[in-house]
Amino acid sequence: MKALFAAAAIVLATGASANTVSFSNYGHQDLTGLGQDFDDIYTFDLAGNTWVSGLLTTGTLLGNAPAIDIRQVTLSHLGNSITWQETLNIDWNVAPDGVEQWALAPQSLGAGQWTLEVVGTSYADKTGNGYVANVELPEPGSVALAALALAGAGLTSTRRRKA
Repeated sequence: MKALFAAAAIVLATGASANTVSFSNYGHQDLTGLGQDFDDIYTFDLAGNTWVSGLLTTGTLLGNAPAIDIRQVTLSHLGNSITWQETLNIDWNVAPDGVEQWALAPQSLGAGQWTLEVVGTSYADKTGNGYVANVELPEPGSVALAALALAGAGLTSTRRRKA
């Protein structure tokens, strides 16, 4: 029975849902053949302090490999700046296109208006090249539920060791 309670607690903790805020721009096109720089800025509001994580992936609307070089992704608020880390990159000296990914490890952010900035260069001569950035925001109740579930699992584990 204790194992059943522990399993239920783990399922509840991992099932804590999140809202996703998505920002995308698939309109980057290079008509010069030399690369077209871009600096996209988006804003979103957080009602309270919360943990967030994120993932940006380059892509195309046409299904072929993108020719978008992301150079920097940052979240900022009141002079505080958090830089995303590139997790999948392309050597643009070798390949003319390919998928890039940037990730934001879970971070605790304060309430207020946050700015997401994506800086890069488009080498695509066709429309439909760009990226999508997803920022995961936990639902307020799910954080408390996850904490309660993990506490229950810990209590069950402690009681098992004493027995």
